[in-house]
Amino acid sequence: MGKINCCLKCVFVLLNAVFGILGVLMIIGLVKAPPQLSSEMGPGSWAGLWVFSVGMLLVSILGLTAALTKKTALLIGFAGLMGAIMIIMMILGIVVAYYRNQFKNLPPDTVRQMMADDTVKERLKSVQEQLQCCGFMSYKDWGNRIPLSCKCLKDNVCIDRPWRLQGPAKIYSRPCFPIMFESLVPTLTVLMGVFFGFAVTALLCLGASLLMIGQVRRHDGGRGGQAIAMTATS
Repeated sequence: MGKINCCLKCVFVLLNAVFGILGVLMIIGLVKAPPQLSSEMGPGSWAGLWVFSVGMLLVSILGLTAALTKKTALLIGFAGLMGAIMIIMMILGIVVAYYRNQFKNLPPDTVRQMMADDTVKERLKSVQEQLQCCGFMSYKDWGNRIPLSCKCLKDNVCIDRPWRLQGPAKIYSRPCFPIMFESLVPTLTVLMGVFFGFAVTALLCLGASLLMIGQVRRHDGGRGGQAIAMTATS
């Protein structure tokens, strides 16, 4: 009988092969991605995707090497890495779930802070034209001057501008944030599922690697004991 159970080894190799394939696919996707995507995401997020993709490939290589060589040190290192990845993925999943629930009700102070940023205002103006809405939570977010991007051209989504405010005579009745949130929820849900999925996969790899470490140690210990016994008998 070998050091490691054949079924356990096959499962372990399969899990690491999946990690490796996903890592290669992500790297190919990043290489072939249009240049404007990196600028839209920002250098930090783009670099994070590269680190994550290359990291998955390296983890897969480490796991496959540990399984094929049956080296205890490599298996222990892989187990420690899987434990760390599991904890990180769980934390990220919980953070995404927390923000997904927090986005449902933005506090007024947060809205005021966002509207104090000129960059946010310019982006909101562009969003208003595309989504046919006005303000984050309402037109009141703009204060006394409502921008032209709130000008409404469809009667079924229009309201009259309050007389005390400046701006277009007809403005969109719908706020932008609920519309944006509806499109954001599926993305956050998928992201949360990805993080928790990786956490479960890392847990399976951790359990498999610990079992393999135990089997290798028992095999080496038993073989060492037999050698000692044969030496004593002779």
